[in-house]
Amino acid sequence: MVAVNVAHRPSPTRRVERRGARQRHTQVAERRLQRQQRSLEVLQGTLSARRVERQAPWLAGLHRVADGTLLAVGLTGAVLAGLTLHWQARWSSDFRDLRAAQELEHRVTESIASLEQYHLQRARRPGLLVATRSRDLVFLPQPPAPPTSSRAPQPPLNFGLLASGY
Repeated sequence: MVAVNVAHRPSPTRRVERRGARQRHTQVAERRLQRQQRSLEVLQGTLSARRVERQAPWLAGLHRVADGTLLAVGLTGAVLAGLTLHWQARWSSDFRDLRAAQELEHRVTESIASLEQYHLQRARRPGLLVATRSRDLVFLPQPPAPPTSSRAPQPPLNFGLLASGY
């Protein structure tokens, strides 16, 4: 007995099963492609201004108005956001300046009080000294300035050496 190599042939039922699987796979792929094309057509149809304008001109005009309004609202929001940030920065700068002015005013008040205390302690008769009030101040006119050529420039006053506070 001699062994002969016979080509393996699948049974006819397996051929039919494979053919059916290929056909199903092809049909599924075709359906998927059709769905994508339909959804793309729907999307293009809704965004197509020409098609809408041909079918309903009033609806196309309404779309243009809505687009313009949306753009205007967006730009207005951006401008208002910028102005809000600008106003907030200006307000915080002005508030810092106000705080600095209040602090300087407080220092001046402390300095006046410490000078008054010093003079009251140094005076032999403290009852003769009068507390400083704004209504008691006397304003004198500024004396005329001498010619600038005869006068040498004076160095600026250095207030850094004065102690402030208690």
